[in-house]
Amino acid sequence: MNAVIGTAGHVDHGKSSLIHALTGINPSRLPQELERSMTIDLGFAHFTSPRGDKIGIIDVPGHERFIRNMVSAVWGLDLVLFVVSADEGWAPLSMEHLRIITAMGKRECILVLTKCDLVDKAQLQLVEDETLEHFLDTMGTLPDVVHVSAHTGQNIEQLKQVIVEKTQNLPERDELDHGAHLYVDRVFSVNGIGTTITGTLRGAEIKENDTLTLFPGNQPVKVRSLQRYHSQVEIAEPYSRTAVGLKQVNKKSVSRGSCLVANPDAITMSTDWIVQLDPQFSSSLKKQGVVEIALGTSHTQAKCFVYADGQLARLQLEEAIPAFWGQPMLIIQHGGSRIIGSGKVAWLHPLNPKLRNLLQEALTTINIKSADLESKIALEIQLNGYTLRHANIKQPDHSEVLGAWWILPKAKAKLHDACANVLNNAISAMTIEDIAKNIQHPLTLTEAMIDQGCASNEWQKIKGGIVNSFNLSSDALPDNLQNLYDDIKACGISGFEAGKSRIVGIKRLLRALTEKDLIVPTEDDIFFALEVYNGIVKQIMINRTIGELFTIADARERIELSRKQFIPLLNRMEKDGWVKRIENDREVCKEYVEN
Repeated sequence: MNAVIGTAGHVDHGKSSLIHALTGINPSRLPQELERSMTIDLGFAHFTSPRGDKIGIIDVPGHERFIRNMVSAVWGLDLVLFVVSADEGWAPLSMEHLRIITAMGKRECILVLTKCDLVDKAQLQLVEDETLEHFLDTMGTLPDVVHVSAHTGQNIEQLKQVIVEKTQNLPERDELDHGAHLYVDRVFSVNGIGTTITGTLRGAEIKENDTLTLFPGNQPVKVRSLQRYHSQVEIAEPYSRTAVGLKQVNKKSVSRGSCLVANPDAITMSTDWIVQLDPQFSSSLKKQGVVEIALGTSHTQAKCFVYADGQLARLQLEEAIPAFWGQPMLIIQHGGSRIIGSGKVAWLHPLNPKLRNLLQEALTTINIKSADLESKIALEIQLNGYTLRHANIKQPDHSEVLGAWWILPKAKAKLHDACANVLNNAISAMTIEDIAKNIQHPLTLTEAMIDQGCASNEWQKIKGGIVNSFNLSSDALPDNLQNLYDDIKACGISGFEAGKSRIVGIKRLLRALTEKDLIVPTEDDIFFALEVYNGIVKQIMINRTIGELFTIADARERIELSRKQFIPLLNRMEKDGWVKRIENDREVCKEYVEN
């Protein structure tokens, strides 16, 4: 079984040396790390098990100044090598690292006592006993223990065997319904490939030429190339360190904390979260304050408000970061490196005040687990009125099937009305993406609603997108266009002066009416209803013969208009082929014939 493991433990306890001894690869890649003999950023190595499984290893920094880098590695680990130096013993940051991996739900651990060649048996036993006590107190379990020396090679092969045995017998991964997903921890450019990202791939495989979605930005991207542990592959298997070359993606649009996903509906970008707190790690949280949030490989600042007797927290993030429901997250002391809270993401949307009590009641009666689909579905259907369908979960009572979703009748009616309202007010065809964004509903749910509406001929799909069926007839207009058209007709021969209008989006509306041949634009942004313009042309041109010359004064004897309106009108008539300008006069180019 492929797996990704990582180190944890106090600075200078031998984590990088241990990885080098296990793999033959020096995980330190930055010049500063080599100079200072201290891991600053994430380092990577790997080895292959006897049966061919790839075991990736992430070397995480132990120093408190780089705690955020350490947190960035933990989310994707299947197993933790918890490193304690036998000659120094348990240290302050050992405790902080143990709290972090426990708070993130990483219970599969091997305790590795390093530098065992430097101490006697009594010292070794003392350090082991003290460390196991901390594990019992914090994690509530005892890990396997291996004594090693990277310097002499003592028990390195034994440790490798224990790693292989544990990774081959890991419990079922709690991937929920995320599908393939990868939080980005490195971004760089490769000649001939372009922007390349790396991270730990989880959930499912990805293939060359797959189209995935990159967050933030909800940007569809195509996979140009794939590498696993420096080998080019056509298919990248999950639970492995993976490098993904992306087609036509600007390097500046990706950073650590971005997330690449196969199922964009599973992820949410929001600055307003509700978190179910873990009381073991959140007792020191203040009722409100500024904190840092760490989730996946990203982190940001947030305002934190604790309520429901310390069971829940509302987080108002400084910037939206990609998150899944039920995902473990950490709360870090603002400006510091101490973990002051942890929990599971329970709600990822701005919450209607009317639903707050309902959500609070629901979240204080269920214990969120990241693989607890039934709780997720029950919570979503209760608050949203819809949830994604799942093959192994019973359909919620009173719900209907709509595409890939279960939806309650009331929510379905609300969704239909929202789509109809947007399309009624559209001045041209709209894409399904624009409709979904406008009504703030998931894309595939909106698409299913539109498909149903098109099947009943309420809406129609045309080349430019979706339109109301009645919009395809010439005598039907959305309300906003009809109102503007009525205003322009009411202006009569004086014309509608767009520059004096305060209507939002007036230029788009006027362009739509022009495209429908309902109005005629002239210079100086003066517009006339088509029938009004035709009436003016008739009055000016009737009974004139080809080649005849007339002056502006002659024309004004037939219709009373100011010079401000007359000049643009005559210029428009010239454009339409009625007249030609000869110095200050106009020459008739075609005779007006009444139908």
